[in-house]
Amino acid sequence: MSVETQRESLLNAPALLFMSAVVLIAFWILFPRQPAFRDPANLSAKDALSVAYLRVLVQSDPGNAPLRLSFVQVLTEAGMTDEAVLAMEPLQNAPESGLTYEIRLAELKLALQQLYRHPPRDVEASLRRRIGELVPLLLRLADNDKESNQVVLLAEQFGEPSVVAETFEQLAGMQNETRQTKSRWLAFAAKQRLAAAQPRAAAQNFCRAFTFERIARKKTELAKACLGAYLQAGVDREALKAAMQILSAYSSSNADAQLLLLAADVAQPMGDRDHALVWLEQASAHLPADQRLAERVVRLQVSMGLLSEGLARAPMLRASLIPGSERQRLLAHLYDWNGQPDEALALWLSFARHKADEEAETRAFALAQAKPDNEAIVQLLEAVMSRRKLTTTEADAYVKAGLAVAQPSRVEKQLRRHAERFGNPPPILNALVEVLVLQGKPDAALTLYEDMPEIQDGRQRLALARLYEEAGNTQKSFQLLLRDIDSPPPASAEEYWLLLAKVSTQLGQDAYAGQAYEKALALRSNDVEILENLQRLALRHHDEKKSERLARYGWERLKRIEDLQRLMRFSWKRRNWDELDQWLEVAEKLPSAAQARDYWYFQSMRRMAHGEQSAARGALQEILKLQAADPEVTEAMIWLLLAYEKIDRVLLDSVVAPYRAQTASQSTVNPALAEALAAAEQGLGRPVQAAAWFLRSLSTRAGDFLWILALADNMEWAGCPAHANYARFQALEMFASRQNSRIEVKYPSRLAEYFFGSKYLPPKREGTEDAKKQEELQSIRDQWGFGGKLDNADYFALRREVERLELSQWKDFAKAVRNRNEREVERQLALISDHLKRQPAAASHPDMLPLSIDDVDRANRWLAGEPEPNPSDLATELDICRETLTKIREFPVNSEPAKR
Repeated sequence: MSVETQRESLLNAPALLFMSAVVLIAFWILFPRQPAFRDPANLSAKDALSVAYLRVLVQSDPGNAPLRLSFVQVLTEAGMTDEAVLAMEPLQNAPESGLTYEIRLAELKLALQQLYRHPPRDVEASLRRRIGELVPLLLRLADNDKESNQVVLLAEQFGEPSVVAETFEQLAGMQNETRQTKSRWLAFAAKQRLAAAQPRAAAQNFCRAFTFERIARKKTELAKACLGAYLQAGVDREALKAAMQILSAYSSSNADAQLLLLAADVAQPMGDRDHALVWLEQASAHLPADQRLAERVVRLQVSMGLLSEGLARAPMLRASLIPGSERQRLLAHLYDWNGQPDEALALWLSFARHKADEEAETRAFALAQAKPDNEAIVQLLEAVMSRRKLTTTEADAYVKAGLAVAQPSRVEKQLRRHAERFGNPPPILNALVEVLVLQGKPDAALTLYEDMPEIQDGRQRLALARLYEEAGNTQKSFQLLLRDIDSPPPASAEEYWLLLAKVSTQLGQDAYAGQAYEKALALRSNDVEILENLQRLALRHHDEKKSERLARYGWERLKRIEDLQRLMRFSWKRRNWDELDQWLEVAEKLPSAAQARDYWYFQSMRRMAHGEQSAARGALQEILKLQAADPEVTEAMIWLLLAYEKIDRVLLDSVVAPYRAQTASQSTVNPALAEALAAAEQGLGRPVQAAAWFLRSLSTRAGDFLWILALADNMEWAGCPAHANYARFQALEMFASRQNSRIEVKYPSRLAEYFFGSKYLPPKREGTEDAKKQEELQSIRDQWGFGGKLDNADYFALRREVERLELSQWKDFAKAVRNRNEREVERQLALISDHLKRQPAAASHPDMLPLSIDDVDRANRWLAGEPEPNPSDLATELDICRETLTKIREFPVNSEPAKR
């Protein structure tokens, strides 16, 4: 192919299009897609083509300011400073335009670039002067934060931060600038002050900037920066004032949480706890899940004494507690000081178990003992055992609590392990001895004592003496205690004297026991048990003076009703009735007197002595409420009730009822009570039951004329008329043989003695029915020779037999006996004897004494009529009647009766 043909083939249309595309792509790659004067950043200073391209353009159009500016920027970036200076000169005198900021910024960068090359001093000074002029100028020319920040970054490279800061502060002082611009410059100045390590000046600038700022977000940032700078500088009154002024611009709901925390950080060290607490609580409202903040609030509340307010956040803090942490200590204090011992104990106990801490151990121990919580005490002290030796108090508490919640063997095992770990400390060995004794192992305890150091002081001897006493070696314990009797251990004096008293009592050494109890009472003046032990010793030795002295001591110091009752008894024994009445008057005011038997005992006695039957009856009822079926009181109550004209049958039956099942028992009912029960059952219309008690009473009254007559009437009511008549015949024989003498039955002194005979009778008043009855009874007593005092049984029988003893035939018989008309007496007795042999239950003949109750009744009536026949005889009547008659017949009629 020829050359022309080849040229034509290269210059055809498709080839030209392809080459054009290659050239366009090359230019697109080599040159920017936008003009250089519009965006110089698109030119790469590393690209020689860009610099060359711009140089050509500037040379072609030297008056094009944007193009020259782009050329200067690229040269500066490429480090071609000298050429950049030459290129910059025409721009320095350029008129004000939209490129003024860019031109001055490029000049500033170029000056900084020259300064970095360390020029001569005169040049450096000139450069610095020019830079100082350019920075304020650029800040004034900046239209937004981005441009200002760009100037600030360049200024920071210029020199000392304090110098830059002063420049910004001066700019802020210009009158013709906007508030927003001043805020921005002050913020720049503050940052430079921080860089210059001048936080207080920075804080002041931030606060000034805060006052100029209008945008809420930036305002909050400036406020936080201000308070942060003050915290860095060290808080003072100025910082607190600034914090208060800043937060006054916010409401409680829109204040920033971090800002509130910074304000609290300022206020709290300055002692303004009120503001600090308010700000912390507001911050906590914004951050409800922040436990550290909640803990800080609680700590501040506790320090201010707001203990109850701190409890509100306690549950949240307890949700994630680390045992042994300071937060746990805070909560333990909070619950403890708020008077919630259960929660406080749980926290202190957990703290002490996980960490050795004296305060936690002390408070947990005190709270557990005060509760008391034995389980907590055991857990605490077992944790402490592994760290240190227990004190004596702790060891004693561990033994007491451990035995309450665990097996003694476990407590013993723990104490032995603790003793081995810490070299057998004496408090632990003593506690171990106590546990062994409580387990019933005194020998093992003594063996342990043998391994202890030599016993030298009184306290150790006391512990050993107690151990000997527990082991049953009382004599050895006594001998050991006597060694210190003149100087017992001061710290254990009470324990010493009580143990000596106990051991002495067991050995029968009453002198030592009395001395020991007296010493113990001097140390424990209100100890009732010691006082009672002294009373028992006085009673054992019949020392009534000492007993009365102790009773007075007990009453005057302790106001015990028991001691007052003892004083009553001593007054009664001396028959000092005025003193007894005084004691009773004192006792009436005591609530405890209602449960005091002796008080009611003497009250009934004195009320009866004053003729107050109803009061005496009430007092006896109170005794029976306290001590049902009391024999002495029952006897007195029966005779008192039977003395009334109208008997209270319901009350009398309730008094007698407890004894109805005891008629066969010889030990529970004494003869005096048997007489009263016989009279009571007869008064209740129960002659068969009364017959059994009458039989019991014959052990002392088989020769009592009046009692036998009352007994015979009861036999007749029980359905034994024949035996009743024989008993009456036996009574008449007794009366005739005694020549008008009466047996006086003697019983031990008892309450019923104050209720017998004439004491039943009301005061004698002339012309009254009561006076006539008294005269009638006295007349009968004179006729029949019943002189002296009548006891309860005889007085009861006399009242029952009034109608019989007033019959003329019976009076004649008494007169014959009194006048010793033996012929008439024998005649009457013979008539009765013959009548009983024929028909023992039949009615009496007119010429003989009326025997039966029916005979007496008909003898007292006019025109009584013929009696009904009664065929009853001894063989057909009740066995109890036969036993009773046999008992009566055993009495020696013809001999002088002995007084019982």
